[in-house]
Parts: sequence; structure tokens; C-alpha cells
Amino acid sequence: MLFLSFLFVLFSSCEKDKTSESPVSENQTAVDQVNSSILFSSDKNGHNELFKLQGDQEIVLLSDPNFDYWWPKVSPDKSKFLVYRSATNPDKNHDNYQEAELLVVDIDGANQQVLIEKGKHNWFGQGVCRWNIDGSQILMIAEQAVDTGKQWRMVTTDAQGNNPRNLSDWWIIDPNFSNDNSQVVFMAFPNNILSFDLSELELHSADYDATNGSISNVLRLTTNFTRDHDPAFSPNGKQIVFSAGNVAYTNVDIAVYDIESKTEKKLVDDSGSNGGSMCWALEGKEIYFHSLNLNQHPFQIKKVNLDSKVVSTLLEAMTGDFGYYHPETY
Repeated sequence: MLFLSFLFVLFSSCEKDKTSESPVSENQTAVDQVNSSILFSSDKNGHNELFKLQGDQEIVLLSDPNFDYWWPKVSPDKSKFLVYRSATNPDKNHDNYQEAELLVVDIDGANQQVLIEKGKHNWFGQGVCRWNIDGSQILMIAEQAVDTGKQWRMVTTDAQGNNPRNLSDWWIIDPNFSNDNSQVVFMAFPNNILSFDLSELELHSADYDATNGSISNVLRLTTNFTRDHDPAFSPNGKQIVFSAGNVAYTNVDIAVYDIESKTEKKLVDDSGSNGGSMCWALEGKEIYFHSLNLNQHPFQIKKVNLDSKVVSTLLEAMTGDFGYYHPETY
């Protein structure tokens, strides 16, 4: 059980390291342009900074040599975003859950405010934040003390990072709201029977009661032999994208679960490790993700068309050992 408390730390790969507004340089390429803005992280300058990609311009929003910034999530009214930061660590420049603190920042990168500092609420770690439909609550996971050691719990707080509520006593990771907040979707071991075999992680859904801060009617959606992570509902609420990989998480595909037919299909199936904080384009026709191929390149940011399955690269490091992480469109 103690081992399980540390499994989550391994769920995302990291690349080592290699202000103002600047165009895409000779060190990277914006292969395909998008109309919407995209927030993302990159460690091109030796520490993980937060950028906005708008057209062919990379605009630095958050940069501090003392901190790595990762996992941006834009508020429903597009006025601000949540983002994690942790002490600079070139060996783990994003998703450092045990060292994380949660910030809220104006959409232009101004007015950083710490909502949940490291150790607040007696948590040992935190991660994968999400806004609710009106921006009044934040959904996340928190590592907490239990009788058997430490476990991850699905938690909500208010918009100020206070009044935490555990939604369940299950070991849960990667939670996300449905578009109307009537449900949550997450990864867990079936029947909450914990296992060292990460291929037993499956996609689950549950009804969400915001008033009482609880979930009910937990339903297992997938039955597969892959290690599943990071689900997100499509804008029309009919599909759920998630990553599906091997146990080592070195070969990770992108899958889509169809809610009406109760089936899953592969959308991206290659030799890379694909996923991260995946997000849908506003019209629901494309999905953005980051991608790693250890033999070819550090993390890139890509998108895939839901109908054609055509994959396009948006940001790619051409020289140097740095990468791009966790795209967020708005």
C-alpha cells in the first residue's frame, strides 16, 4: 500500500532541460497553426516556464529560475488560469506532485496567487486540478494519510483552495468533470482493489453531488489491458478521450471511449508516449496532447483530428534537449 502512494509520481515522463514576446525560433518549429490560443510549458531555458502560443508567437507568461510551472487550466470565464509550480528540478521539470503548490493567475500572466501551498490541508502531494462549470470549485487529487500509509483521494475545494472535501474513500487518480458537472470520470482499480499491476487501471465514471460533496453509482467503463490515464469529455459530452499505454508508459496510445455504444477505439497508435493533459478543440473535432519518443525527440505538442485520425505537430524542438508539455486550448 505504501508503494501505491508513490506510483502516481511515475505517471508522467520528464525530459531534462535543455522574456517577453518572441517568434518561434530556429530551435523549434510550429508545424501547424491554430486559431485558438494554447497554454503550454517548456524547459527550453533550463527551467519549466509557462507560455502562450498565439499564431506563430510564443509569449512567456510565467518564468522564474527558482520554479517549474506545469498543468495550466483556464477558468470558465477565460479571465484566469490555475497552474502548479514546484521548486526547479532539472531531473523532474513537471508533474512534481509531492513538491507542488497550486496557483491562480490572471490570463495575461499577472497577479500570481498561491491557493494551496505545499503541505496545506495536511496533504503530502497534489495534482491534476480542474475547474467546475462556474469556477466556484476546483477538482483535484491529494495524497493523504490513511490507516495503511498514504493514498490518493479525489477532492474538491472552493475557488480559494479552502474547505477540502473527499468525494470518495477510493484510491483515485486523474479525475475530471463532465461538461454539466453531473458526473466525474477518473482512473481507478476496479472495485477499489489496489494492485501493483498498472495495466489494471481502468476508466470509471460516477454521479457527482456538489451539494453533499460526494459521488455515487461508480461505473467501470473500460475493460482492457492498458495503463489508462487523463480522461476528458468531448464538448458534446458523448465521448471521453484518455491515454492507454503499457505498464512502463513508454508506448502510450490515445483512445476514445464512446458513451452511447460503450466501446473504445484507438485514435493515435504509434511507438510514442502520447497524452498528458489532453484537451479538446472548442468545436470538438480535434484533440491536443503532448508526445514523447525517446529514440527520436523530446516532448512535442500535437493535435489529432477525430474523424481522419491525421496527427499534426504544433511545437517541435529541432535542436537541444528540451520539450513541450500539457497543452491547454481556450
